Amino acid sequence: MSRVRGRSAISERVIFLCLFLAAGAGLYKGWQLFWFLTDDAYIAFRYVSNSVLGLGYVWNAAPFQPVEGYTSFLWVVILDLAWKVTGIEPPESANGIAFFFSYLTLFVSGLLLFRMQWSGRLQNSRLLFVAMLIIFLLLNRSYLAWSSSGLETAMFCFLVTVRIFVFTSIVSPTRQVLWGSSTAACIALTRPDGLLFCLATIVIVALLAFRAGERRKVWHVVFCASPLLLVLAHMGWRLWFYRSWLPNTYYAKVVEAWPQSGARYALSFILEYAIWLVIAMLVAVGLGWLRSMKRICDTQPETTWKTRWREFLMAGPVVTVVVTLSLLAHVAYYTLIVGGDHFEYRVYNHIIPFCFISFVWCINRLQAGRWQAIAWSSALVILSLPVPWTHWALTRHLDTRQETHIMRVPIASAWPQPLKWYARLFDEVQSWLIVHHVGMRHQEHKAFWKHQLSLYPSRQEGLGMSRDGFPVFVEGTVGVPAWVMPHANVLDFHGLNDFVVARTPVPKEQVRVMAHTRRPPPGYIQSFRPNVIRAESRITTRVRKKPLTADEIYELERSWWKKHGNVDPPRRTGASTPSR
Repeated sequence: MSRVRGRSAISERVIFLCLFLAAGAGLYKGWQLFWFLTDDAYIAFRYVSNSVLGLGYVWNAAPFQPVEGYTSFLWVVILDLAWKVTGIEPPESANGIAFFFSYLTLFVSGLLLFRMQWSGRLQNSRLLFVAMLIIFLLLNRSYLAWSSSGLETAMFCFLVTVRIFVFTSIVSPTRQVLWGSSTAACIALTRPDGLLFCLATIVIVALLAFRAGERRKVWHVVFCASPLLLVLAHMGWRLWFYRSWLPNTYYAKVVEAWPQSGARYALSFILEYAIWLVIAMLVAVGLGWLRSMKRICDTQPETTWKTRWREFLMAGPVVTVVVTLSLLAHVAYYTLIVGGDHFEYRVYNHIIPFCFISFVWCINRLQAGRWQAIAWSSALVILSLPVPWTHWALTRHLDTRQETHIMRVPIASAWPQPLKWYARLFDEVQSWLIVHHVGMRHQEHKAFWKHQLSLYPSRQEGLGMSRDGFPVFVEGTVGVPAWVMPHANVLDFHGLNDFVVARTPVPKEQVRVMAHTRRPPPGYIQSFRPNVIRAESRITTRVRKKPLTADEIYELERSWWKKHGNVDPPRRTGASTPSR
């Protein structure tokens, strides 16, 4: 009997690996289909460029003050190392690295589902559900889109998936804490909102230490959480170097809580990928659990809720609960506070695999039969397809900036009459979001990136620009121009890379738009006397009547930083004698 089980286990593993070899080919096709770079990706590329040029992770060279506008420290470090080791520049390397992380996410998600605790009815069919997970992800437009983009999204998604795998699949508490703390630290270094996962990890460490009992075991558990010290070290460096607790982009984007936008952003995601079916299944499981708890309390009067809670803390799946709550808290933060994201479901990308995994987990909990489980899972896959792929079919041929600017393309006209109400609801939500620059679609960002490249000379030409005289260029969408003009000092009109603009109050009467609400205070831009002009893909640097000096730049920034951030920045060394 043991030999038969062993052969069966080996066969399952071989089939599992074959599934993911095939999945790699499918993901590659999807990656090619949706391949694009965002203008914002070039912001990170600019910081990498300055590092390679020996200036460090700064937006503008000294004497300008350093500002953290990249929001993705670990991603920048990886691109930096890739360039220095291989000679491949970020625009060429970023999407290959993103594809690698997307594939790893696919693999770890499948492993997580495969190793889930299955009911006896479904145990022998788990490979089928792994295959359905692969199909679900490879047909998910957002998952495919964010397998490229040049941003850190794919890496963030991978790290979150690994963290959940560690805390739900590893049995040893010390190994859980060691690997869980390591991944949580990497998540926080990838994006600052990853700090939430670090806090959740600290809670888990405290709970596991509480369960450990013996003092020696307690200290062993606590010591295994030492990778979290990397996050404290990075925060200390950020405060010392950038004079701020959080990246500058946080201050630029988060004007105030924006739940009106976040609710629509979440609703759009729910409608587009039929997540309402997942929510309904989770509610069904939750109601079943409450009924079972009530039944236990009724039949065992001595077993109170307080007793059950104590038992849960000591022996229940408390780690899994904390991990789940941290994931939900992260979603709630972006939904209720930030108001979503400028990009199409980017901040929900890491929950897409878990939508399917949690759905199958619910089916397990409800003790569904094999064919019933297959039918429900197939329904989720099928219902997640019509909205995104109808939209893709209607927009895939729109390539120009004129066609895609504030791109609102209704899908209701392409749907059959009985289902138009659903499509109209989606269209209404999308229309509001995109007017407010929230959840802007992949095709618009792709067309805008190409449009930006057409407006500026090549980077090779831009490298010919002299730093002498501290040339200053002003732009609202700064990614591509900042990359192709590495020697120009770029003032970011919307503040993602500008300390002062990011902290300038927004007038009450101004219409709020995601990531583009901030404006410079009166006189700020003019005080630096911008002299770099773009005209028909050509860049001209004008000679100033009054030269701009390093001392003047320092005094200007010191004055503006004090006024808008109550910060007195130190003097940075730099050439003080301009030639023009």
